Amino acid sequence: MLNSNSGDDPLLPGHLLDSVSLLSKKWHPAIIRCLSGNDENGFSDIQGRLDGISAKVLTDALAELREYEVIERREVSQSPLRVDYTLTERGAELNEVITSLADWGEAHLAEPASEQVVLVADDNARVSTMHTAWLEDEYTVRTARDGEEALRSLETDVGVVVLDRRMPGLSGDEVLEWIRSQRYDIRIVMVTSEDIDFDLLDLPVDEYLTKPVQQDTLRSTVAELFERREYDAQLQEYLALQSKIALLQVEYSDESLESNDEYQRLRGRLDELEPTSEAIEDADPETFERTPLENTS
Repeated sequence: MLNSNSGDDPLLPGHLLDSVSLLSKKWHPAIIRCLSGNDENGFSDIQGRLDGISAKVLTDALAELREYEVIERREVSQSPLRVDYTLTERGAELNEVITSLADWGEAHLAEPASEQVVLVADDNARVSTMHTAWLEDEYTVRTARDGEEALRSLETDVGVVVLDRRMPGLSGDEVLEWIRSQRYDIRIVMVTSEDIDFDLLDLPVDEYLTKPVQQDTLRSTVAELFERREYDAQLQEYLALQSKIALLQVEYSDESLESNDEYQRLRGRLDELEPTSEAIEDADPETFERTPLENTS
């Protein structure tokens, strides 16, 4: 067992242990970094920049860093009393070490960026190839030529499915129903060449696009659906319903919408799901600008 109090061990000399002890304190490296990049370094300035540090902890930490001659304290004015803290030459050298450690940690210890996987399910080979080409620069794209292959391709890493509604064998509606029955955390954009109908309201999709789909539309829709995966269930339901209602408002007259009971029921559901201001602040603000709703009573 290594003796941490001895400077005789060639692997862990005493001065190394002292250095590690200094840097292992929670707030010491943060204080040093804070002092290195700012001109105003009074006590309240430092505390304001370090979220969560108490006055007592900051006082103790500053005192210990002064003992190590890493920082120095000087009076800026006496009436009122104002003091300022700066790095010593020793502290500036230590800051370079901390910066190197931070860079090393970012390169070797940071969590790898999670892969974003899109499944494009469409029996039209030309459309599938085109949609894949539009998305593959940003995502890992898998393809399926029919409903059965789409189900076989559904693994836990799939985040978004671009789903053709009419495919041989299992239809897009059936694939959609199966995915929802399994409660997978997958966002789904249904793509179809059919006219928009009120049955859209019963489909548990997140977005609905009509062919031919434009490149920018598909890319922005998929990006938004990956963003929505981070939202809570209520906000996801609200945005999906908002998108459907906005689409129907484009396709149908106010008179047709007012006379449709299902549409009116879902308008009421949309009002129930109205997100709080906190939920909106946590979401991408552009999400609420893409599908503005008309006032339809």
